[in-house]
Amino acid sequence: MKPKTFYDASKNNISLEAEINRTYHQANMNVEKESRMLRAFGLKDGMSVLEVGSGPGCVTEWLSKLIPNGSITALEIDPILVSYAQQSLEGKLQCSCTFVEGDVTEMDFPDNTFDFAYARLVIVHIPDPVKAMKAVNEIMRVLKPGGKLLLAEGDYAFNSISNPLVPEVEEIREKIARFKGGRDTSARRCWYILNKVGFQNINLEALVFHSGEKGLDWYYPQFDPGRIKALIKLGILTEEDYETYCAAIERFQSSEEAFFMRILLMAGGEKPQLA
Repeated sequence: MKPKTFYDASKNNISLEAEINRTYHQANMNVEKESRMLRAFGLKDGMSVLEVGSGPGCVTEWLSKLIPNGSITALEIDPILVSYAQQSLEGKLQCSCTFVEGDVTEMDFPDNTFDFAYARLVIVHIPDPVKAMKAVNEIMRVLKPGGKLLLAEGDYAFNSISNPLVPEVEEIREKIARFKGGRDTSARRCWYILNKVGFQNINLEALVFHSGEKGLDWYYPQFDPGRIKALIKLGILTEEDYETYCAAIERFQSSEEAFFMRILLMAGGEKPQLA
């Protein structure tokens, strides 16, 4: 059964096409910088990699270039996104890749299968803390002894940072948070989850993406007012919220100092070796 989640690529957004475009920009904020972080946490060519929550394959494509002699198993719960990734990435991947529809909390893979697992913005979409813990425990099960897991998560406090600050946007984010049942604190829970499950040699780093690197237009899909329209249909926001948001974003973009920043916390650990 598909777990309850606020995220739905087909419904909670402008359109599926627009959401895939947003995901592409989010996944490619700075591939070189993110690749360095993956290598620092232990990713090496030749490894068998489990990519958890692979979505439409936007990360899968550049991840394959890092392990041309390795393999990727791309696990995604949404069959629409699995199908999209299979079709859109045909002939584009640099390593062997298998696309699997499945739930990270109940995977069919045998124990001790993968060398490395990467879960990018996955815990945020598992609102039940018990299921989040179960997901990480399942990832540990399918990792080989000594295998590495890297979690990349955002946090409400620093997920989207703008200069100048736009108070109206913050108020709307508060409304969305209340609808979801609480603020996104997935990043600050990663260390605890890894430690609780039993990972060793846990490390925590910050990865900063910003408009000074890619330009403000690159980040526009992240704060496109059109996304508010989908939330109006769901009864989360109002038309008045939409108009307020549009005016605020226009004011932000016209500012001489307009700057956008996104931070991901990268928490990694190692599965204990067999005794």
